[in-house]
Amino acid sequence: MLSPADVDLLDSAAATHLESAKKFLAERQWEEAVDAIRRVMEADAGRLVKVPEVRPLPEGFERLIPAREFCQWRLSALATEAPEALAHYRKLVDPLAEKWLTEGTAKRDEKLLKQVIQQALASSSGDEALLRLADISQERGEFAMSRYLLERILPTAGTKTLTGAYPDTDLPAAEIRARLVLVSILEGSSERAAQELAQFREQFPAATGRLAGKSGNLADTLTALLAQSSSWPAPKSAGDWPTLGGNQARSGIAGGDVDIAGQPLWTFALPRLHSDREWIGAGRLRIAEDMKSLLSYHPAVYRSQVLLRLDARGNSYITSLSAQTGEVVWQVEESRHPPLQGEPAKDDQGAKGPLEVSDAHDGLKRHLGVARYTVTIQGHNLFTRIVSPVTGHSIHRRDEPTLKDQGWIMGLDLRTQGKPLDGFPLQPETTSWSFEGTPVADESHLYVAMRRTEQGRCQMHIACFDLPTTPLGVPAGADENYRNTGRLKWRTKLCSGTTPGAGDIDEISHVLLSLDSGMIYCNTNLGAVAAVSADDGRIAWVVKYPRAAFRSGDPDKNEGHFFRDLNPCLIAGDLMVVAPSDCDRIFALRRGSGQLAWTTAPGVAADVQHLLGCRGNSLICSGDYLYWLDMQTGAVQVQYPAAVVGGPMFASPSPRGLGRGILAGDHVYWPTRENVLVFHQTPRKTDGGYAPQGIKEMPLFPRGAVGGNLVVAEGKLFLATGEKLLAFGEMNPPTKAAVDKEE
Repeated sequence: MLSPADVDLLDSAAATHLESAKKFLAERQWEEAVDAIRRVMEADAGRLVKVPEVRPLPEGFERLIPAREFCQWRLSALATEAPEALAHYRKLVDPLAEKWLTEGTAKRDEKLLKQVIQQALASSSGDEALLRLADISQERGEFAMSRYLLERILPTAGTKTLTGAYPDTDLPAAEIRARLVLVSILEGSSERAAQELAQFREQFPAATGRLAGKSGNLADTLTALLAQSSSWPAPKSAGDWPTLGGNQARSGIAGGDVDIAGQPLWTFALPRLHSDREWIGAGRLRIAEDMKSLLSYHPAVYRSQVLLRLDARGNSYITSLSAQTGEVVWQVEESRHPPLQGEPAKDDQGAKGPLEVSDAHDGLKRHLGVARYTVTIQGHNLFTRIVSPVTGHSIHRRDEPTLKDQGWIMGLDLRTQGKPLDGFPLQPETTSWSFEGTPVADESHLYVAMRRTEQGRCQMHIACFDLPTTPLGVPAGADENYRNTGRLKWRTKLCSGTTPGAGDIDEISHVLLSLDSGMIYCNTNLGAVAAVSADDGRIAWVVKYPRAAFRSGDPDKNEGHFFRDLNPCLIAGDLMVVAPSDCDRIFALRRGSGQLAWTTAPGVAADVQHLLGCRGNSLICSGDYLYWLDMQTGAVQVQYPAAVVGGPMFASPSPRGLGRGILAGDHVYWPTRENVLVFHQTPRKTDGGYAPQGIKEMPLFPRGAVGGNLVVAEGKLFLATGEKLLAFGEMNPPTKAAVDKEE
């Protein structure tokens, strides 16, 4: 069993202060109790405290929040436990909190409003600050965040454990409940809105007020809005596919359906990459993949360009292809090693032939993990990791890794045919640090997971860099070991833990972040998941989960989950779904609080590699099989094809998944070796439960293809196999066989 993740817990001195606070409260020493709690807030604000849960969590799960937040919860609890102590606290903080609230409201300054929540939630201004922030989030279309903030204004009746709710608001309950219904309507969750509205009408039938620009009976206003919402245009799907999962929340649904009526419009050769020396796959079948031709390429599409990351000929390439013709529009390359004696000059590299074989794993003996290639496009900028795919070097390595033995972050301007952005490439400051994978970004900052390795133990951090990363170029006289480390705004440690390789072999990983509504979510694959504020790097919460045994030798255990590598958190409404590589479960967390919503049983859907997205009440995910899971409970609605277990070993399904599918329009496109199978996104209800609704099969063999990773954009379906990228579209000419059949 892999050891649990380690986090920076509250130290013993601070814990003693919290215990002293309990003693002072019991002795009715209000001032001393409040002072003890505030001392912890000021001295150990960022260290983590385990949250006491209302219901016991499954074994191995544990939720932690920063001491700063925990102390705010503790102070809020004084409303029922010791009102006199809360009154004393408010005398101390109310003047400053009210000033922040007044200025923040007048200037619509989120920073000041957040200060109230983060530093004085239990003050008399805390509920009003939550309401103002909820309004701002709603206006930006951040409905899940708005709902979470509104819910914190209303305390949960009968709860005796600590929560993040405001303790004693005097804001009208009907107004807050009405806003919650409005959020569901605006979000497009009509079924949820209808249920909430029915409860609201029963509870507050005569409540009046102003909502959504109208005054009158709140239930009537909401009823009219819900009826009108059925005719509102559906949110427009983006025509591009800018990153893995379609957006930085990893929850994209491509606009429209496609058909591959004929032969490919074009093909482009990809360097074939194998995993002969990879340790996880040694002696076992890889999940939804072929070890001789790995499905490592995940293209992005931007304004009629297809963007790819490749490694071959000792170089890292970022290639732009025309989505219409497949011709190379431009290409950026960076050598992955110092010049070798007798190596051809850079200008002569093209004479060495096509990019047929990847050398990303060359020079590695036994290694853990395989190279993966993703990009992120934000605005007109592209970001990706280049040079070495290795993120953790073996502790037995004899020579010190060089700069070229580490991954770099490259940023390109897509308006100028791939010209590097100012301050790029970005490089880690020492050999103990590594960039984990392709970053996410907003208009002014770049966020990336970073690994720090010490004596075979791995720490996971999230780092934020200003864009541009630096106003200066490489200084004159700098040698090949000069490191451009950029302008680091903040870096936050999440946890540390052991990896399956334990530092004994080289490790390749590609941890991807998810970004939504100003929050960054990280599945560390080290026993913990975390949420961090994009503004300042403050941890919102950390959830530890049970880690599985690596190569347990138990034939009844499906250990296919260890093949998960491109497994970022999937953001879906109020929930965040996680499928870690070191856990034989899939689970969902409340993204605002980190509370566990549900988890699958150990080993259920353990072959799942890809969280494809959500539709209605279903989570759609795939590996060797295609699954629909209930988003409210995690129960398996459908498994296709039906599971077949022979004896103590797990039999391969037929058909078997091969690559990452995609949600497009109302359909699911799922690649197998011989076909792309198309299903409705919503399974059909039957007397016995649910069944998949198959639409059609798209044969691949007659088109010279096998399964691979799918992208739908520009009215085309792009298929990245292990050896070539193919583009299909409705305007494809029919094959000769099809013409003969029609005649």
